[in-house]
Amino acid sequence: MKFVAVASLLPLLGAGCLSLSGSSTGTTGPAGMYVSTDKGESWVPISAMPSLEGAKQLSNVSVFRLVQDPQDTKTMYWGSREHGLFYTYDDGKQWQQVTGPLSSGFVYGVSIHPGDKCTIYATNGQFIYKTTDCSRSWTELYRESRGDTNVVSVAINPFPPHQVYVAETNGDVLMSIDLGQSWSIVRRFGVRLVNLIPDPLQEGVMYLTTRESGLFRSVDAGRTWADLSGALEPFTKAKEYRSLQLHPNKPNVLYWISTYGILVSNDGGSSWGSIDLLTPPGSVNIYGFAINPKNDKEMYYTGTISNRSTLYRSIDGGQNWITKKLPSGQIPTALRVHPDNESWLFLGFTTPPKQ
Repeated sequence: MKFVAVASLLPLLGAGCLSLSGSSTGTTGPAGMYVSTDKGESWVPISAMPSLEGAKQLSNVSVFRLVQDPQDTKTMYWGSREHGLFYTYDDGKQWQQVTGPLSSGFVYGVSIHPGDKCTIYATNGQFIYKTTDCSRSWTELYRESRGDTNVVSVAINPFPPHQVYVAETNGDVLMSIDLGQSWSIVRRFGVRLVNLIPDPLQEGVMYLTTRESGLFRSVDAGRTWADLSGALEPFTKAKEYRSLQLHPNKPNVLYWISTYGILVSNDGGSSWGSIDLLTPPGSVNIYGFAINPKNDKEMYYTGTISNRSTLYRSIDGGQNWITKKLPSGQIPTALRVHPDNESWLFLGFTTPPKQ
């Protein structure tokens, strides 16, 4: 199967953490989604949404978060910064926009039930919504009444009984044991939280990322937590979080992306080593990172210096890198290697918010 330009494709058809301060002025070009079928050598846009009026282009829609359905590698969810939630069932060749309360606004997090791909949880910051019919309808489960607090992450335990967890910017972590009907406080961390990530390879293991206070880990499904931030202190500004990636098939292997650069851990975050990049630590803003699930020596990241962004690719675990031009001058926030087609890269751009 090949990807072709959107204009010719549509007649045949019948979605880390982002800090843009200091590097957002002067970006140019479209936002939206792109795909490369040759490991980043060339790109085509895949930001089209068929409608009754014809093809609608989503090139003005920023990509805040791109979430893959763990049960279906062709399905992705695109959480945007202003235009709501979109989804694709065909690797991005066509997108649809959800209806209802998530058809507009900022979508911070999306989580798909591991046993039912039509059951999805999503948050727009103030509310948590749930669908059980593949995004046709949504039900409100939780609302955050404090105006200075946002729900920024929602996650489902991949192991039974599939508890639902929520992380909020004020440091609260909530849990539901009845699929979102009621909630209880797990812990109040008192620091700004960004993301909560259950480990699909190890029952009970979860990671909680903060904006500037490092990383926490639980090995008992959230009952207790260990502060792992001390292991990051030897690396300058490594606590300034951008993204955490879990290895798709190796337990305890983590990749931590921060202001410092890219760190790798082989023991679940208890210790870290630095991956040598072409640029000195702290000199490039890294927003997107991905590894080839079939060959983790092959890794990619997007680096932005001032207003110029570049794709970096290594085939030897980060010892050597090559650089490639990106198809837009906007901020490259989301990067994914297709788990079945290792030559395919998906890349999402965001337009910086107006200052």
